[in-house]
Amino acid sequence: MKALIERSLPRKWCLYACSVLIAVSAWSGIAAPKTEALSASELLTKLYDLDGSVLVAAHKGDWRNHPENSLSGIQSAIDMGVEMVEIDIRKTADGKLVLMHDDNVDRTTDGTGNVSSLTLSQIKALKLREGQGGSGAALTNETVPTLEEAMNLAKGKVLVNLDKCWDIRNDVWSVLVSTGTTSQGVFKSTASNATVDAWLDSKSPRPLYQAVITDSDNNLSELDALIAGAQPDLYELVFVTESSSVISSTTVNKITNAGRRVFVNTLWASLNAGHTDDMSVDDPDSGWGWVVNRGASFIQTDRPSQLVAYLNSREPLEAGWASKDIGTVGSIGSAGSRNGQFTLTASGFDIWTAADQFRYAYQPVSGDIVITARVKSQDHTSEWAKAGIMIRESLNADSKFADVVVTPSHGINFQRRPSTGLNLSNTTGYTDSLSGGTGQYVRLVRSGNTFTGFASTDGSSWTQIGSSVTISMSSSVYVGLAVTAHDNSKLGSATFDQVTVAAANAYSFTTVALRQGVSGYTGTTDAHVLEYYADRNTGGNGELETASYSGADTDEKHALIRFTLPSSIPSNAIITSAQLRVRLTTTRNGTVKKAIAVKEATGSWAEGAGTGIDGQTVSGVTWNTKPGYGASTIDQATINSARNAWYTFNVTDLVQSWVNGTSTNYGFVLLENTVNSSPGTKDFASANNNVTENRPSLVVTYRLP
Repeated sequence: MKALIERSLPRKWCLYACSVLIAVSAWSGIAAPKTEALSASELLTKLYDLDGSVLVAAHKGDWRNHPENSLSGIQSAIDMGVEMVEIDIRKTADGKLVLMHDDNVDRTTDGTGNVSSLTLSQIKALKLREGQGGSGAALTNETVPTLEEAMNLAKGKVLVNLDKCWDIRNDVWSVLVSTGTTSQGVFKSTASNATVDAWLDSKSPRPLYQAVITDSDNNLSELDALIAGAQPDLYELVFVTESSSVISSTTVNKITNAGRRVFVNTLWASLNAGHTDDMSVDDPDSGWGWVVNRGASFIQTDRPSQLVAYLNSREPLEAGWASKDIGTVGSIGSAGSRNGQFTLTASGFDIWTAADQFRYAYQPVSGDIVITARVKSQDHTSEWAKAGIMIRESLNADSKFADVVVTPSHGINFQRRPSTGLNLSNTTGYTDSLSGGTGQYVRLVRSGNTFTGFASTDGSSWTQIGSSVTISMSSSVYVGLAVTAHDNSKLGSATFDQVTVAAANAYSFTTVALRQGVSGYTGTTDAHVLEYYADRNTGGNGELETASYSGADTDEKHALIRFTLPSSIPSNAIITSAQLRVRLTTTRNGTVKKAIAVKEATGSWAEGAGTGIDGQTVSGVTWNTKPGYGASTIDQATINSARNAWYTFNVTDLVQSWVNGTSTNYGFVLLENTVNSSPGTKDFASANNNVTENRPSLVVTYRLP
């Protein structure tokens, strides 16, 4: 096989211009993908960086799949990509610190008695029960960890929320010092500022501390003193009602103005006014989305994998990737990436029959190719729901393809359509399978017209699935991640990590990320036009309104955005990905979901300087003078109500036409194609938004022929 070029996912994309020459490595030398672990200093940078991101704390580790407060549960949560793991600490009769939520061992082990009455050796002789324990839970081979064991496991990988231990904080601190984890362990309490400040000052280095402000403790009055005095690193807000002063905008603003994150538990209703994990499973925007809208930027959850997937879906894809629905799907899908993970949400009947229906996140490549990924999680929308990797000749529904997909009930399958339009139903010879499921790695290799599928439990030892097959596929193809719900009436999600793409041709890929005010770029113009105020201009406003305020097609609002492309992109460039990224800042007059489409503006328009959400009667584009729009929808997305979510639109083909001169760049239009009868508008940050990081961007990746 030819030498291959390996592309690992970058942690961050470059603003304005970044050129990447993909390094060459032989197929036989490609190592198993590695998890991107954050160092302690990177974790702290992330903690203090109020960049609009939301961080995740796993309550008692991943106890749904491992014993609570266990080393395996901590490791599983780290593998999910959470930023913090919460553990509970108790002191034994002989003064040792162990992980245990209750003051006794009865629920979570095969023993009985209070932790304080048992020695470490007695507790170490016990076996942990699965999950949250109880007499009906099966015993495991795991034992109760010591705090020292837990901190050594977490060292350099994750922050650790230290619960149930404020009264023994000096003992806990000694363990952090001895394990070199003083910059990772976070103490917490509802204690007064005077008590906290004195203790923090008595230690060196100064410990990390999380102040807990609750309705039940009535300690909101301590907030100002804490901000001025002890200066906690994090603030946990616990509130019973939505109207509680603890979660008021005044409280949240005080905390964020102090440069600190707001931490909210979504474990059970009395901690969050009912916006719980369980609510979020069915309606994440009403649960997790609601607390984010109220200012939470750190969420503690009992469903870390699902919360991580939800947060992934709110972020744009990595530069160089594009995404779209393939075929006639029942609901609009989505794709996003965060911390090296991808989450795709899709409906679709299947990847099968004569025409596929699924969501695809992809890169165009040429020649021999290897793609590898781990399928971390998958919604069980059907026993034949599919999530995996694919090489596809075109983005048409009936295209030739080969894939390796994971299913909830039918193992791991190596599928293929060797000829365009071939109906795979009621046929044999087009699929092979192995046992397996989520958590496993999949790999697909193309060498010429030979395609081979593999699966692995660890990313190192690989098992071939069936035999290699021959598909006469063009040299230029699309490689990526594919998800279908196998039920067009449902939306299901799957999350991938450890994704690598290795291609045969050593192209030099350049990414140009355009955002107003970044790296000297000033080429964005935008405005929204209002049918109700048809002669008003909004070009100087900080938001772009779309959809319909009253739910009527006589009260529409459309957003216009144009990015001047830099001359550094040559006219013969091949655009491999172009993403229009916009950030939702608020919703008005209703929170109903809206399907927002992107179309091409086909005439010239001027931004103007009108301010205010309803604009002013000044020169510049208005409803009456708006340009024409292209007839076809370029891409569309379902816009929810969760504030600060990013939405990405695939505009690759349109940008290509601007670069090669087959059409003129008059920009994009965002609008509701078919006005929803329910009222409500979606406000996206404009190029005039006072927060630079919120402004829209156009991220273009290209190569030369």
